[in-house]
Amino acid sequence: MSEDAHTFNPAEEGLFELQAPSDTDGGVQTRNFTSSLSGWAPGSKESRHWADNDYTEVQFTGCTMAGATGKSVGVKLWQAIPFAQDKDKDMGTKTFTNCFKGSGHTSKGEWNAHYNGGDNRYFTIAHLNGSQYTRAVVSVRKVYVDTTKAD
Repeated sequence: MSEDAHTFNPAEEGLFELQAPSDTDGGVQTRNFTSSLSGWAPGSKESRHWADNDYTEVQFTGCTMAGATGKSVGVKLWQAIPFAQDKDKDMGTKTFTNCFKGSGHTSKGEWNAHYNGGDNRYFTIAHLNGSQYTRAVVSVRKVYVDTTKAD
């Protein structure tokens, strides 16, 4: 997943700029981020990891699919469990459909749970149009991850 190269737009609803902390200024750690996806197939990649262990909201705006008519994308959230003998904790999959209705349409999924043993999360694409076995790939113009339920 590539970082969004666009500069901060203060007029964009729901977003605000946070300054990166330094060792001396007691700054606020960035908890929300914006990015994009390009050419993801089910199980092919994982998002960057972020610090979170309570609430996560993932938004996709402007979904397109190559290799099939885009109808839905399954977004699976994972709790990273360091040094786990098995796998990371599967927190469930949300199916996004609205983001395929045009470049300005957004789909949103929320996960509200706490798990012991891990403090980082990430997401993967679980399925496209209901199938994990497809040659299709999805791209998303804007991915927004929100880790604070208060906003």
